Amino acid sequence: MAYRFKLDEPISKGFKRIAREHISRALNELGEGDVAADAVHESRKTIKRLRALLRLVRPEIAEKAFKARSAGLRNAGHMLSGQRESKVLSDTIAKLEAQFGEDGARILTPFKLAAANALRASNTTLDHDAATTLRALLETEGRRLEKLKLRKDGLQVLATGLAQSYGKGRRALAKAYKSPSDVHFHDLRKTVQWHWRHMALLSRAWPEYFEVRINAARELSQLLGDDHDLAMLQLTAEDLHKTESTDFAPVIRLARARQEELRADCFERARRLFAERPEDFVRRIEIYWSAGQRVKPLQGPIDQDTAHLEPPSEPRTASSAPRLTVAKRDNVPSQRRA
Repeated sequence: MAYRFKLDEPISKGFKRIAREHISRALNELGEGDVAADAVHESRKTIKRLRALLRLVRPEIAEKAFKARSAGLRNAGHMLSGQRESKVLSDTIAKLEAQFGEDGARILTPFKLAAANALRASNTTLDHDAATTLRALLETEGRRLEKLKLRKDGLQVLATGLAQSYGKGRRALAKAYKSPSDVHFHDLRKTVQWHWRHMALLSRAWPEYFEVRINAARELSQLLGDDHDLAMLQLTAEDLHKTESTDFAPVIRLARARQEELRADCFERARRLFAERPEDFVRRIEIYWSAGQRVKPLQGPIDQDTAHLEPPSEPRTASSAPRLTVAKRDNVPSQRRA
């Protein structure tokens, strides 16, 4: 069940194959009866892959059909999202405690006590009735995905969708750092996740190259996911403040301080990922795909020894030691909320 197009397969056929395999995978994870937490998590990831696949071919299907199928898959994902809320909150608190040590633990202890009911309330499993409803929804969506017609075939089917999603990533990056807000950073995260999965879909063109981009986007998505979890923690703190006598402003300040650090770390990662203009990036991917269809793997082992390419270096003396300089780093745009 590889989440990849094949170089020698029509794109339309590959689209249906991947959709069929992932609907089947999600149904297998859901199984019969109650669904365990791990299976819930895997099902959510499978649905996200399907939505990214659909977005990649969006320009080549009817817009009404795209919106309908996207909504169906989104609804399926929402049926699983509640199962993770309490665990995400618990994990976010633990990360803050690890980041800020004893001071962080002291600030967070009253919040943990107040949030105890919320932390216990959400069941991490999916009950039988909900799982049955979700399976029926996914079976219906699977049949409808199978009937989708692409207007074109070949890599051009994917090129337009790739350019659109990549361009949205660049615009989301600019907007997030020009007008910082939890919503704008969450939008950036979504575009990074699209890009990560789109690179996986095209990775057979040049596996080594695409693996670098996939890993970079996955890491960035994780950091932006932590940022989003901190935003959700702040909302929980604000809600609890309305019903509790304790002031949770210190918890909110702690979460925002960590968001500042995360957003500063994300800036260069995102700028590097979305460095090119969409048309230049997509043209390069098209060349990789075309070349990948023709490049034949070398026969036999490849010599990894390149030591002979450079002469041995002379040992440095104290007088010849280079002076250390610090490169000037571009300023990261302000992370403060508007």
